[in-house]
Amino acid sequence: AVFDAEDPLEVDWPNNFKLKCSPIQQALLMYALRADATVKALMNVVDTKLGRFFLEPPPLDLEICYADSNPAIPLIYILASGSDPMNDIQKLAEGLDMLAKINPISLGQGQGPKAIAGVKEGGRSGKWVLLQNCHLAPSFMATLENLVEKLVPDEMNPDFRLWLTACPSPQFPISILQMGIKMTIEPPKGLKQALVRAYMSCDEEWFESCVKPYEFKKMLFGLFFFHGLILERRGFGPVGWNVMYGFSEPDREISRQQLRNFLNEFAGVPWEALNYMVAQANYGGRVTDNQDVRCIITILEDFYTKSILDPDYKFSMSGIYFSPDIDKDGMAPLSFYYDAIKSLPISTTPETFWLHSNASLTALINEGTYIGKVCSSMMASFGASSSADDDEDSGKAKTPEEQYNEISQDIAARLPDMADQGAVLRTYPVKYHQCLNTVLHMELGKFCRLLKKLKGTCMDLGKAVKGLVVFSPELEEVAHGCLYNKIPAPWMGTSYPSLKPMLSYVEDFNLRWKFMMTWVKNDIPFMFWFSAYFFQQAFLTGVLQNYARKDKIAIDRIIWNFEVVKADFVPTEHPERGAYSDGLFMDGARWDDDAMCVADSHPKVLWSTMSAFWLRPVDTSEDKHNYDKLYMAPIYKTSERKGVLSTSGHSSNFIMYLAIPHSCQPPHCETFWTKRGVALISQTDD
Repeated sequence: AVFDAEDPLEVDWPNNFKLKCSPIQQALLMYALRADATVKALMNVVDTKLGRFFLEPPPLDLEICYADSNPAIPLIYILASGSDPMNDIQKLAEGLDMLAKINPISLGQGQGPKAIAGVKEGGRSGKWVLLQNCHLAPSFMATLENLVEKLVPDEMNPDFRLWLTACPSPQFPISILQMGIKMTIEPPKGLKQALVRAYMSCDEEWFESCVKPYEFKKMLFGLFFFHGLILERRGFGPVGWNVMYGFSEPDREISRQQLRNFLNEFAGVPWEALNYMVAQANYGGRVTDNQDVRCIITILEDFYTKSILDPDYKFSMSGIYFSPDIDKDGMAPLSFYYDAIKSLPISTTPETFWLHSNASLTALINEGTYIGKVCSSMMASFGASSSADDDEDSGKAKTPEEQYNEISQDIAARLPDMADQGAVLRTYPVKYHQCLNTVLHMELGKFCRLLKKLKGTCMDLGKAVKGLVVFSPELEEVAHGCLYNKIPAPWMGTSYPSLKPMLSYVEDFNLRWKFMMTWVKNDIPFMFWFSAYFFQQAFLTGVLQNYARKDKIAIDRIIWNFEVVKADFVPTEHPERGAYSDGLFMDGARWDDDAMCVADSHPKVLWSTMSAFWLRPVDTSEDKHNYDKLYMAPIYKTSERKGVLSTSGHSSNFIMYLAIPHSCQPPHCETFWTKRGVALISQTDD
């Protein structure tokens, strides 16, 4: 079957249907049936219509770009994450005998006058002026635009060049982009290319300058492999890293220099110091998310370990990747490592990064979905219509106003009536020994504010279409959301975090509201829906306070013990302490209800439902967890995982850690699941 095929574009379709479809029709079918094959199908469209030339980006040749420029045409280097143009520019300058005439100026606060003086002086004396990070000085962009417009080739030294580096930014002047020579270079894609580029940064003299050559060369390969691995993990989305960090070549360079220096200066190999410097300083200095800190430390321990000196040590379960075996005297030139790298596979599988095969599926689906969203957002710009104008049977197409009016009124009709918060407060008054009443009031107040916003904007949108109220920017956002099935910003301002489409979001809100109303109607539930709250931490604190006040224990002495229950467990009473909760999903793995432990995901199953669990508060002296047999799974509000760093030191998307059992059968252990990026989320994206 096409749906179950490894490569749906290569198998035969029923009734030779593939032959009847154009390349673009095949791509649309893949988008609907197998979103992970969308990108490959679109590449076939480009190949058919334009040719393979447009699928293979040419390598950047700075000499050609320089030859096309003159003193009045700036050379604009568009920065990509992980790329650093300085080395490339210095190599070009060295070949043109301009290395001593480079004037780099890093833009930022107060650097404007220095940049102006540098450009004027460079124009007279024939220097290369390099204005770095233009996107960090938006207020200077208008001045820069005037400077560039006044550059006249005949009045300037012919050796003068203006180099600009900037990340993509809406503040960068369009006129400079139009007249300048634009170039960019992505960091090398693929582990093999990353290793080649890393060894190209070494010269033979430096490579042979360590007093412990065997340890140095074995560990250096591990460091370079680590650098390529953490770069490639970014392609897997939140399973790889919660935040897309800009790990760069300078991080690798300082780490390799430190490796040589530490080995030269210490009697033995300072494993702990090297692990700390690389994972928590050189690379870790960029890492802001606690789970990512935990992950990068765990990954580096596979490379900066005594085991790497063992000839039989492998970097992955497949055994394909390892530090090349050399003699104990360390006699191995750079050419030996180039030959070893050439023997590696061109493409890597998720297994190389200790990820499940589903991780690549997730990355491809996300890329295909992103392309689909971009295309949808552009349709209105090109005047796309839902039906052909010349199709008589199709009837008249609905105008956008009719469409979003119909959708908004349907949403308003599906929303529930407002709750009587006063009656709820009288029924569930604030009590010293029942803190969950306070949680109910807080949450219900937030739900009522959100319900008022949802229903009010939908009703006002209908009135605005009829001309009864002013069409405000807020209503325009809601109308846009209705047309593109996207949650509008005015709703998110009063909402809980969500990545769902608009209509799924409304259905999700109704389910959460139903849970709250069931609580109001039937008293405190036996099983709490963990995902239902705006602020889960308030619910957790309420449960802790109930236990602390009941047993007269200081709340800062209480910790959680967790117990996962069977999937078919239905409580008929409250637990003797704490609370039962459910409603979570596991990302990156699955919960095995038979073995009662975390296990590998089933193929092509991206999310799995987590069983209910008992939140059991205990005194720190009564902690019964054996943490060697548990994986501390982070719980996030959405699958995006990243959030704003809050005052607690955690991401605003992070809720808590849930200790769940693992099988303890090799290779399954705490570090295995950490490298797999396994986490729990409170809601899916559909």
